[in-house]
Amino acid sequence: MADRAAWSHASPPTRSRRSTVGAHARPLQPAQPDRRPIDLRRLFAAFLSSLVPGLGQAFNRNRPAASWFLIPTVILVTLVALLVVTTAPAILLARAIEPRALQGFLVLNVLILVWRLAALGQAFLDPRQPGRTGRLGLVGLVAIVLFTTVPHAVANSWGSTASASFARIFGPGAGAVAAPAPDLTKRINVLVTGIDKTPWRTATLTDSMMVVSLDPVGRTLTIVSLPRDLVGVPLGNGDTYGPKLNSLMSYADRNPKEFPQGGIKTLSAAVGALLGIPIDYYARLDFDGFVKVVDSVGGIDIDVKDGFTDPLYDGLGFNKVGYTISAGPHHFSGYEALAYARSRQANGESDFKRADRQQEILVAIRTKMLSGGSLFWQVPALLDAVGDLVKTDIPVALLPTLASIADEMGSGGITRTVIRSPLVRSGRNQYGSIQIPDLKAIRKAADGLFSDPGTPPTPWEPKAKASKAPAASPRASVAP
Repeated sequence: MADRAAWSHASPPTRSRRSTVGAHARPLQPAQPDRRPIDLRRLFAAFLSSLVPGLGQAFNRNRPAASWFLIPTVILVTLVALLVVTTAPAILLARAIEPRALQGFLVLNVLILVWRLAALGQAFLDPRQPGRTGRLGLVGLVAIVLFTTVPHAVANSWGSTASASFARIFGPGAGAVAAPAPDLTKRINVLVTGIDKTPWRTATLTDSMMVVSLDPVGRTLTIVSLPRDLVGVPLGNGDTYGPKLNSLMSYADRNPKEFPQGGIKTLSAAVGALLGIPIDYYARLDFDGFVKVVDSVGGIDIDVKDGFTDPLYDGLGFNKVGYTISAGPHHFSGYEALAYARSRQANGESDFKRADRQQEILVAIRTKMLSGGSLFWQVPALLDAVGDLVKTDIPVALLPTLASIADEMGSGGITRTVIRSPLVRSGRNQYGSIQIPDLKAIRKAADGLFSDPGTPPTPWEPKAKASKAPAASPRASVAP
């Protein structure tokens, strides 16, 4: 009983202490979200998704959103990588400038930009991330949006430049109608003319004329240059043109009733009749555009075999009369390359040597454009320059094929020839210094140069005249 009494007396103080503790305890409050800015985490997620849509969502551990953005991205990147790895740059460029492909590229560029902006925006504003956005986050988001948008703006500029250049080269509406597939079992012959048009000239002259013939079967190229002073060249209609050949195009343009097909077509038919081959297409090169092309690829490298001085060169681009070049390797700018191509008044020089130099320049430009990806960074300037340089009727459908063959063909696949003596002989008449063609000999040489497809061309070189052996002097023989 005493124990019970003791227990009953001890209990109240215990209850009193508990109640006292409870009376002073604070009531439980609900947890408050962390409202401190978390800009760096949001910005990092947005930056990841700007690089590869879906990475920022994966960083935020938002698996559904990461899959939705990442899977299409991986598919697109894989397809582009396969295309780049399996296709030469020259072929990619040739395919890209086709009007329908170019339009598709511009649309795809916009869609990819929208996709990247949506991905970085979702990663930045992901509601799963606690905390609010501060000033740093807003400024950083604007910077990431600019970082993402600028490359697409540049690509759109490239595409717009290419479209404008394409229209200047091939004419408005070129490629809008699908052209028939080219016959790749026959040679493709293109007349390339260099137009020397300067303010002080009264007529536009084709001072550079060459036939570029591509064998798509044997993957070889033949380049044959024609003298500008050729006279008596047969026309495609059976007549003969008496004046110099370099004036035919301008004369035909001034007399449309006599030559309804126009100047360049008339010249093409005449060159074809001279060589005994069909001329399929033409390409007109303007010298001003030529300067821009050489400069747009960063200049060209040529190993000059024989130096010369032309005291009468008009000094175009140099602000002085005359031009001098020494033998040896040189890096030419646009105007330097033009002077090297146009000079013709140096001692020992002639139109034949000038034509050979012009071929050297064409090969050097091709080499520079296809070397080590050097073309990539100059694409806008190059496209704009080519638009000013070239006018052609080559069908768009043929461009990827030409680019493919040019990419695969080594320098050994190019045969270069200049029509000169004894295929022509010098003379003078009312037109000044002239070259009179031997039509039979020229066509015989052309048969080997423009050989059947798959058959290597036969180079033509003038045969050296045999010199007579000197008569033996009457000397007594002496026994050893």
